[in-house]
Amino acid sequence: MARFEALDAWRGICALLVVLFHFCFIFTSPLMDARLVANAYLFVDFFFVLSGFVVCHAYRDRLGDAASWLSFVVRRFGRLWPLHAVLLAAFVAFIGMVNLLPHPERFDLTWTDSEYSIVGIGIYAMLLNAVNLHGMAWNAPSWSIGAEFYTYLLFGAVCVLTRGRLSLAAGVLALLSVGLLAAVSPTYMNSTADFGLFRCVAGFFTGVVAYRVHEAMGERMRRLPPLAATMLEVAAVALVVLFVARAGRGPDAVRAVSLGAPLMFAAAVLVFATEGGQVSRLLRVRPLAALGRWSYSIYMGHQLVLMATLYAVWAFARWQGLDIEAPVTIEGHTKTLYDLGGTAGSLAMLALVLSAVIALAAFTFTHVEEPARRAFNGIAGRMDARGGRLQASARRVSRAS
Repeated sequence: MARFEALDAWRGICALLVVLFHFCFIFTSPLMDARLVANAYLFVDFFFVLSGFVVCHAYRDRLGDAASWLSFVVRRFGRLWPLHAVLLAAFVAFIGMVNLLPHPERFDLTWTDSEYSIVGIGIYAMLLNAVNLHGMAWNAPSWSIGAEFYTYLLFGAVCVLTRGRLSLAAGVLALLSVGLLAAVSPTYMNSTADFGLFRCVAGFFTGVVAYRVHEAMGERMRRLPPLAATMLEVAAVALVVLFVARAGRGPDAVRAVSLGAPLMFAAAVLVFATEGGQVSRLLRVRPLAALGRWSYSIYMGHQLVLMATLYAVWAFARWQGLDIEAPVTIEGHTKTLYDLGGTAGSLAMLALVLSAVIALAAFTFTHVEEPARRAFNGIAGRMDARGGRLQASARRVSRAS
């Protein structure tokens, strides 16, 4: 099975951009003035598009009946849920400990409607965190994982039911989801715990259509001269940067043009899937390849690192009697951020946070992601083998009769 190494590196870079985005809404930073960072929530849509592209590549021809659908669900559950569960448990332990100590109000553990509610634990554990049952809570970025898991279920069902018309069904689902977001979501493509499932369906099934286009055009694109391929890759990067920068003025001032994110990212995926230019060659260097491998752990673990850092900063400031909270107005919305002493302090803290996030990601990839993936793939493999034996037995009975 072919592996899209340049696209893996893209995933790692996008995960780090999401970390920068969340950092800038906790600590004051000069990076907030960069629209690419202020609108970096859109890179979650790149994850969705790439997921649809890669999952279609890996599973489309293997999904033909209910048994293969169930095996597929087991594999995808094993890919997503174990890391989610471990980090959710870590969050619960962290917040429980913090609530035994002096802490800022945002860390309050409550029963229902708050960032850290007991009711929210069950909702998040069941991956029901993108269907408007609870606001953003606990490991907040994991809303996208809940959306993606149920989108996997839908993809498998569509493969089984539509047979040779997957691309048509995928296109219809993507268009309907974008239309729904345009009609009902006040934040367009910044929908998360409310309409996040539809955002994921839009991106994922756009990725499915993109894979069909890749099948039709990939060989022609591979024959491009290296210079032409490199120019195409540079243009794709430039267009993505320009699109993200123009899609709004931060998460509280999102423009309707943001709804075009699945199409824009699908175009970039198509360009880099053939890996014909020098940018792709650069993306395959070892450090970026490692970021690609760790990208899911980077995305899932960074909020815990940020909240632990925030609590440590708050506790230190309280101990020293420092007032470091600063009201900052961003596009008409006032937010309370933590001022770490100007640009130098902010960048030093960012470097510390990124180092901790990457170190945690390397650890959880090795000790949670990979063992869980192998274990669930083993379960699915045994299910496939059992199904194959049953089918062979049924064929023998049919011939005998």
